Amino acid sequence: MSLAVGSARTVLIRFVTLAVQIPASILIARLLGVEGKGIYTLLTVVPWLVAFVVLGGLDTAQTWLLSSRRAGLRQVLMLDVGILLTASPLGILLYLWVAAPRSLAAVPPALVYASALLVPLVIFRFLLLAILLGREKVVRFNLVYLVTSGLVLALMVLALGVMKAGTGGALWAFICAQTLALPLAAWWIPWREAGEVESAGAETLAGGALFRKSLAYGLKGHLAGVLVTFNQRFDIFLLGAMAGAREVGLYAVAVAVAETVWHVPASVQLNLFPRVSAVGAEEGLRKIPRACRMTLLLCLALAVGLAALGRPMVALLFGSDFLPAFAPLAALLPGVVAVSVAGVFESYFAGVDRRQYQSVSVGIAFAAGLVLCLLLIPRYGALGAALASSVSYTLQMAVSLFLYSRLTRLSPREYFVPRREDLVDLAALAREVFRS
Repeated sequence: MSLAVGSARTVLIRFVTLAVQIPASILIARLLGVEGKGIYTLLTVVPWLVAFVVLGGLDTAQTWLLSSRRAGLRQVLMLDVGILLTASPLGILLYLWVAAPRSLAAVPPALVYASALLVPLVIFRFLLLAILLGREKVVRFNLVYLVTSGLVLALMVLALGVMKAGTGGALWAFICAQTLALPLAAWWIPWREAGEVESAGAETLAGGALFRKSLAYGLKGHLAGVLVTFNQRFDIFLLGAMAGAREVGLYAVAVAVAETVWHVPASVQLNLFPRVSAVGAEEGLRKIPRACRMTLLLCLALAVGLAALGRPMVALLFGSDFLPAFAPLAALLPGVVAVSVAGVFESYFAGVDRRQYQSVSVGIAFAAGLVLCLLLIPRYGALGAALASSVSYTLQMAVSLFLYSRLTRLSPREYFVPRREDLVDLAALAREVFRS
């Protein structure tokens, strides 16, 4: 399967997933209100951030090691057991003692303790998904998200629509959905490959050597991964601490709508990262310009559509109480398009073991975004967070392009100026995807 076809099929699955996620988001917003939506967002996002931080990039390392055939599936699975048993208690302690007191001080302690269960669940989920991606099982990878979203929707209907269980019910519905999806993700792993010895001209790593290689690769880019995640989610943490649950609720809706655009670059990246790892740096270089132009075309089209229809969409789907979310949404869209393009370059950096480049670009962007958040959130609330994030994302794209240009002499026109054949290729690609 070509990169383009694989990416297009991934986009299709992710938009089906989005069609399932939207009703759940609407249900939560309408039945919990703006403040309840904000509290629910904090209870689910903050433990997710903590789990990602303590994982140390080891999940991404597993994907790279498997896709580049530097390690076998059996060896990676044994390593993952140790990671899960070590990182989970560390993450729970970090969440309860450090993160929660600063962002969830006004939330009932029972809900905070319940949300701590998400830390090991998220770590386990990351590790399973990393294996699927390392085996280039991208369709299965995305189907896990689709099934999880379906479970969230069904359980939210039960907890909020039938049982009227409020914020606590919504949290437990989310926890149960994550738990029920894990056996499916494990079942979809190609277990028959666990006994194979895999090598692509290099040594097959195991034991201590595998852990050291995983840690070296993971930590090299983990700063970038943490900062990418913080760039996309830390503004929610700051809003919770500086502006209150209502502003978090409004911003969560703006982000949920704006993230529609992210499904395109995410689909390209999911296919591009393991593909570049497998084929090598030079072949990977030839794939980037077209991938970048296609991503830009699709993201711009989606962003323009959301800018035109965003206000009535928010009112229709979430209710008039959430109409103030449109201003943050409009402010986010330029940055979302920019960071979508940056993601294409960063997939190449990850595939050729140059994740330090991503650390540089995201580090600069995060520092700028943090300063802007601290300046703008106290005065403008959710809109200030959106403006800060949009500037940060644009800076991330600029730095990523500069660093990538050091590896090639191609003109920026090759990446940003669409060609007539790109439109022809998109039409042909759509026919091929739906025909097959």
